[in-house]
Formats: sequence, structure tokens, C-alpha cells
Amino acid sequence: MKRDILLCIAVAVSVVASYAAFVWVPSEATMGDLYRIVYLHVPAAWVCYLAFSISLFASIIFLAKRKHAYDRGAEVSAILGLAYGAIALISGSIWAKAAWGSYWNWDPRETTTLILWIAYAGYIAIKNSIGEVEKRAVIGAVYNILAFSTIPLSYLSMMLLPSLHPQIATPTEIFMTAPMIATLFLSLIAASLFFGYLLITAFTVWSLEDRLNALIYEKGGV
Repeated sequence: MKRDILLCIAVAVSVVASYAAFVWVPSEATMGDLYRIVYLHVPAAWVCYLAFSISLFASIIFLAKRKHAYDRGAEVSAILGLAYGAIALISGSIWAKAAWGSYWNWDPRETTTLILWIAYAGYIAIKNSIGEVEKRAVIGAVYNILAFSTIPLSYLSMMLLPSLHPQIATPTEIFMTAPMIATLFLSLIAASLFFGYLLITAFTVWSLEDRLNALIYEKGGV
């Protein structure tokens, strides 16, 4: 029931955000309508960071309490982070093709985000390659904590290295109008709500799967 309410709210906010992004806000002076992809790209990147951050905390709590629900939560959140990270990479490449003439330019932000994505793909690969449950959970959690170092690397890359990647804001200036900022915030909220719904739903499904496997084991594999 609560998931249904969350989904309804997410859909409602998404509809408003989509209308604002594609109808309400005007075209950007330099990029024209192409800039509207920012309302997909930035929320996807934000949720990617959010998902991996939740995965990190879940892994830390698992190592502290050794409750496998936290390890399961870390894995679910990481998988969703990979999905949103893929959307961020693809939408960024589409923008790069139009703005810079090439889908991939080895820009610091592009490169570090790809490294981030590969690092977490490695986390899922490790989790699926180890058969023993406790060993898989512990090794996965340790790897997850180490992989999180790619998050600040990705986020700070544009500030520390010369980059073609456009900036929405600096500490002293914002490069968007008030309607653009409002629309971006709506898009961020919509993406976060959808992520919350997907996270809760995926965790619930995987928990039911674990219970089913436990019952099958108790019944002797029948």
C-alpha cells in the first residue's frame, strides 16, 4: 500500500516535471532545445550517486552487525545505481555528440564516471562469482567500500582537471534561470521518488525470494 502511494506521488511529480522540462521552460540561448536533456542526465547522475551511497552505508552496517538484509540492500541499491549510471552515460554521450561532435571525448567527467560504473559492475560480478553466502557478503561489502572512492573522483574531476563538461553552477554563480532551476529540482525529486519505489520493491521481491529458498531448503529441496 505504501509503495503504491509512493508510486502515485512519483508519477504525479514526474508528469509535472516533464511538462515543465519540455513545454514550460524556454529554449537555452546557445544550445537551443538540446539542453533539455539536462533534465534527464542530471537526475540520472544524482540517483546514481545516491544509490551507490546507500549501498556503501548498507555494506558498512552489514560488516558491523552481520545481518544479511543489509548486504542484500547494498546489492539491490548498487544494481539500481548501475542502471541509472548507464542512463547518465548514454544521455551524456548524446549531448556530447551534438555539442562536441563525438559521442565520447575522454573528458575527465566522462572518464571517471565510466570508471565508477565499471567499479560497481565489478562489485556485482564478485557477488555473483562466490558461492558461499557469508564469504560472498563479506568480500562484497569490503569491495563496495573501496569502490566508493570512485564517487568523489567522478564528482570532483571537473573541478580539479580541465573539462569540456558544462557547469550548472559555481560557488559564486548559477548558469540557469529561475524556471530552469525549478524544473531541474522537480526532475531531481521525481527521479529520487522513482528510485525509492524501485529500491523498496526490489528489496521486497528479493526478500521473498530468500524466504522461498529457505523454505525449499527446509523441505529438503523439494
